[in-house]
Amino acid sequence: MRSGRLHARVTEAIGRSILRGEIEPGHALPVEDALAAEHGVSRAVIREAMKSLSAKGMVSVRPSRGTRVLPRGRWQILDPDVLDWLGGSPPEPDFVTELLELRLMIEPEAARLAARRATVEDVAAMRAALARMAAALDGEGDYVTADIAFHEALLEAAHNRFLNQLGSAMSRLLRFGTNLSWRYPDAARGSLPVHGAVLEAVARGDGEEAAAHVLHLIERHERHLRGMLGSMPGGVDHMARNSADGEENRS
Repeated sequence: MRSGRLHARVTEAIGRSILRGEIEPGHALPVEDALAAEHGVSRAVIREAMKSLSAKGMVSVRPSRGTRVLPRGRWQILDPDVLDWLGGSPPEPDFVTELLELRLMIEPEAARLAARRATVEDVAAMRAALARMAAALDGEGDYVTADIAFHEALLEAAHNRFLNQLGSAMSRLLRFGTNLSWRYPDAARGSLPVHGAVLEAVARGDGEEAAAHVLHLIERHERHLRGMLGSMPGGVDHMARNSADGEENRS
């Protein structure tokens, strides 16, 4: 295996083990020789992997203290690799709650901007993604990929450079959440008309209506995610508590 791919494989394996909690924050990773033997690679590959994980805020490498896992609050959560690894790990209630909070802060306003700024091409891109979503419900194509394309097109239609920079990270975050809610019975079929309502509101330039429909989508998503987290101890209670706090703040 080429050294670049080898380094990426080892970085991912160690990164995922940290995400699974196999090594708690503040605790030291095994020494280089042990990690090299465990993964069947050279010490040089392990050193490169540690550099990558350090750049992602997951570990601290110090000669006197060894390599230690950093607290989750230090992790570069928008790093593409970290997001992909999170997507393959069991969902945590805190992470899901914060994802929903981020969507609530960004997407309704993006929909308002899109209603004011969307071009004919932007609307066509959203319409094409919606058609792919509908086809996927009949077994043609992947619904999650089409759903992500719809939301990407909506963000792009806002024509805001900062939103465009966030686009890649938002796509990965949306994929994480959509992959979970897609498992909920009828989640996709029930949300398709709401996506259509977002599209039509953007097409006719009604920002408030577009934002309201996006808010409806996020609220549906939250209900489905609560269903998925129902089997996790404290998961639903935690999300319900955060939602209640939000309702108090909005009242």
